[in-house]
Amino acid sequence: MNSWYTAQELAGLPGLPTTPRAIRSLAQRTGWSSQRRIGSKASEYAFASLPAETQQSLLSKTVGAANSPEVIERDANFSSRLNDTQRSIMIARLAFIREVEHLSKVTSQRRAIATLLEQIHTGELSLYLAERLERANDRKTSDRNLSERTLKRWLADYKQHGEAGLAPARRKAEVNVPEWAADFLRCYQRPTKPSVEASYAEFAGKHSGERPSIHQVRRFLNKLSVDARELGRCSTQEAKAHKPFNRRNTLNMLPGEVYTADGHTFDAEVLNPRTGKPYRPEITTVIDVATRRALGFSVGEAESHIVVLDALRDAVQRGGMFVMFYVDNGPGYKSGTVREVVERLGGSMVHALPYNSQARGLIERAHQTIWVNAAKKLPSYLGADMDRHAGHKVHKITRRQLRDFGSTSLMPTFDEFRAGAEAEIEAYNRKPHRGLPKIRDPQTFQRRHMTPLEAWDVAIAKGWEPLKAPPEVVHDLFRPQIVRKTMRGEIAWAGERYALDALADLHGKQVWVAYDVRDASRVWVRTMSGELIGEARLNGNASDYIAPSIVEQGYAKQAKGQFKKTVAKLENLTGQRVELVSEPVIDYSQEELAAARQHAARLAAPTPDPFKVPGDAMSRYRLWQRLDARLQAGEVITDEEALWHQRYPKHPDFQAIRRVFEHTMPAR
Repeated sequence: MNSWYTAQELAGLPGLPTTPRAIRSLAQRTGWSSQRRIGSKASEYAFASLPAETQQSLLSKTVGAANSPEVIERDANFSSRLNDTQRSIMIARLAFIREVEHLSKVTSQRRAIATLLEQIHTGELSLYLAERLERANDRKTSDRNLSERTLKRWLADYKQHGEAGLAPARRKAEVNVPEWAADFLRCYQRPTKPSVEASYAEFAGKHSGERPSIHQVRRFLNKLSVDARELGRCSTQEAKAHKPFNRRNTLNMLPGEVYTADGHTFDAEVLNPRTGKPYRPEITTVIDVATRRALGFSVGEAESHIVVLDALRDAVQRGGMFVMFYVDNGPGYKSGTVREVVERLGGSMVHALPYNSQARGLIERAHQTIWVNAAKKLPSYLGADMDRHAGHKVHKITRRQLRDFGSTSLMPTFDEFRAGAEAEIEAYNRKPHRGLPKIRDPQTFQRRHMTPLEAWDVAIAKGWEPLKAPPEVVHDLFRPQIVRKTMRGEIAWAGERYALDALADLHGKQVWVAYDVRDASRVWVRTMSGELIGEARLNGNASDYIAPSIVEQGYAKQAKGQFKKTVAKLENLTGQRVELVSEPVIDYSQEELAAARQHAARLAAPTPDPFKVPGDAMSRYRLWQRLDARLQAGEVITDEEALWHQRYPKHPDFQAIRRVFEHTMPAR
């Protein structure tokens, strides 16, 4: 549908004059939006400036032309677009055409047609043609016969278009835009996605003309295409879910050509290593596109260039260098530090188009496979499919345990979480991936998809070699750098102080400070020109306030003084001199020493737990069964256990439980 119309095109439409001159005059008086048509001197007017009656007429005319129920034209590809019904009717009519042609070899075509019609009326038609007569008529009733005019029309169509001329043309669904459609769509096509019932209720209260039924509204919506129906109800990005797409193929790629990365907020709570409070860590994963192998990951509190660099460093150490780093437009990837590191490695950084997450479905799917499934293994899972009541109960228990005990058993620590993440990455790389080619499993001899590690090894076997960078180069490149000012041989960074003797001559000057996100014990200091000065250690110039040896001497002197004061106090109380008497050394024999050791071992041995009878009836019955099984096996039980085992069968609970549960709940 056009957005601009000339006066010649608008002349005679409802609500407008019949001459172009009068339309131009009306447009000038009412101030229509106009512009000069390209390649012409004529002026054209905006659709939005036209009267409502004219707009409705243009809309109806456009929709009617696009969905006209007229017979479609038979082109060269018409026969390839026939459905089963059209094809069967065409074949049935062709049988009569062949019969006329066969009779025309010995007589005229008119006489052949008359003979064929006479056979139809008298019932002498062959069984083959009689079976196809009803189908060839293409009528709902079966009692209508062929006519001379119909047969001649079929012959003419066959001569002009061939077999395709005998097929009935399909009629397109008639879509006439009713007058109420615009008012209803204004209530229906909203981002809030109201239902048809809610939209119809609002429309019924506002529409002043003839109101359709809700069934008419539904039929009208079903005739619209998905794009036309969902216009205004979903954004451009959401509308891509029901539009054609381009499926990317990675079969011709080699490992290391493209690394892709993305961040994912973990769907379960973990104890923060810094604060000890629950939080959802942000995981950045790097995957090789060709083999789907997960090469590296990093964990942080939020997406940042530090987390991205750490994950990329892990990937380069495991898989080698890359050619292209394909990422989105997140804050962690738009950092100049990340781009600088990628360029220094010799690769290029490519950002995906905004609002086009479908183009990066490979890494998005990896998040579901690795991290969402891993989160579901934890009691602290917070995903959308988590039971609401169970999640609320876990939340209350974990907060109460953290408040009372400082820890909780329902939430992993950061070290446990990181160890589990390493295990999940390893399991993912060893699991068949449906995006990889199929092979025959050497163990089961069944065909299955390759695992990412197998795809990586196959590429190496074909001659590809990963380009490994020296460890010192990798560590140097992936250390983020900041500018700091030295002060008396010290550098302040991240709330800590780092000292280096070589900084004494650079007091008050700025230097480059490189740091490792996983090791806060040291930083690397360079001049502003890039020359390495050295490693500054955390609290490298710190020492104990007083030497440890002096403290130890002070403790010994204090103990000696306390001993003298105690002896003097005893002498004052008793009036006698107090002397220390040392115990005589007794030489024990080897037999006496062995007996003493055995006695000490018996004293140190743990005492068995006292015999306790459970509080509920079922547990008491289970205990009696276990004791009975031990006695039958010849084991020795304590006196208390034997006495209870003898008395318990006389208890009323024993007989009731034995009758009801003995066969359904065997002893464990």
